[in-house]
Amino acid sequence: MPASVKDVAALAGVSSSTVSNYLNHPHVLREASRERVRAAIEQLGYVPNESARQLRAGSSKTLALILLDAWLPYFHELSRGVEDVAREGGWSLFFSNSNRDDAQERRNLDMFEAHRVQGLIIYPLGDVVPRLEQLADRGIRSVVVGPIRDSHKVASVLFDDVGGGRLAGEHLLSLGRRRVLFLGSDTVSQSNDRLAGLRQAADGTDAVVDVVTVAALTTEEGLTAGADIVALPPNERPDAIFAANDMVALGVLTQLLRHGIRVPDDIALVGFDDVAQAHQSVVPLTSIRQPGYEIGRAAGAVLLQQLADPGAPPPAMTPFAAELVVRESTAGR
Repeated sequence: MPASVKDVAALAGVSSSTVSNYLNHPHVLREASRERVRAAIEQLGYVPNESARQLRAGSSKTLALILLDAWLPYFHELSRGVEDVAREGGWSLFFSNSNRDDAQERRNLDMFEAHRVQGLIIYPLGDVVPRLEQLADRGIRSVVVGPIRDSHKVASVLFDDVGGGRLAGEHLLSLGRRRVLFLGSDTVSQSNDRLAGLRQAADGTDAVVDVVTVAALTTEEGLTAGADIVALPPNERPDAIFAANDMVALGVLTQLLRHGIRVPDDIALVGFDDVAQAHQSVVPLTSIRQPGYEIGRAAGAVLLQQLADPGAPPPAMTPFAAELVVRESTAGR
């Protein structure tokens, strides 16, 4: 049975509170007392309960990451970047998934406050700045991945979603496509920004942009949207599709190929994020690259910077730039 604080106290001939002070506030003990407790710990092989010690001290060497939808490949890369920075800095990292649920997002924030994490990174569903500012007043700093309202307490790491949508639109228009369908979620601000960029590219041209809203940015929703497109008469189908992420695009691609619709000859297809599956698909997918791993690392670095200097304002960050990666779903073979 592992040794306890009482065992150490008994062997050292001191009280349990003296052992606790040795572990948490050694400077208050006399040298003789410190030496007796140290020797007893060494003899018994006592290992302190770090979690309990941190809770008593009111702090912890832990960070938290709250993801919008942990099952999407983009978030795997994002979390890997955050985790690597945390580990390199000697921090532990807790993960949680909001699953695109406001109530679950609030519960996750409450949970990590109760566990007294030092800081957190969140890819939110809605406007979480007021809640994060409350946490900042209680000593918990935070970083949002994505756009936020102005705040002198909360940092953000941004990606140029509008620029990415504009790149996708300019690429499709340069190929002569004029009936462009956008598949996205109007409840996700990044999706709306990508649509705004697409519309910017189409402004002043003869191209028409139509929009179909999907319930979630998943492959399953892409399959459903793809089935609806296949069901249209050929002359009513779009000649290009821009999906708000790669998973929706891959679902659409699967349906098009199943029904003999040629990609890109009949319909050109562009996704967003450039996850690994984009280049692994039967017809490799043109995509807007969003560097999830690098964004995760940047978010982790910004959080650690705030923790190192709690009195400083959140650092200003230049948004990550979008990059068009052209593959066979638009360029052909």
